[in-house]
Amino acid sequence: MTQLTVRDFRSQMASSFDRVDAGERVFIRRKNQLYTIIPVSEDDLTITPELAAKIEKARQEYREGKAVSLKTHEDVDRYFESM
Repeated sequence: MTQLTVRDFRSQMASSFDRVDAGERVFIRRKNQLYTIIPVSEDDLTITPELAAKIEKARQEYREGKAVSLKTHEDVDRYFESM
């Protein structure tokens, strides 16, 4: 595990990404908050055909009025109490 200040991260950016690629956790401290670098692949950003079909089905059900609309926390409470 490596912990860097923002200043150190800026000056060591390439080696920080190399460490993450090697499986090490890199943390960046900004004031009193810690951040980390997480690698993301293109596959993580892609909507698969299966997911696209589920999204379209949900949209169709919403258009047909087959969805529950909960606008307030009271609506949510009543909905779950009715189950």
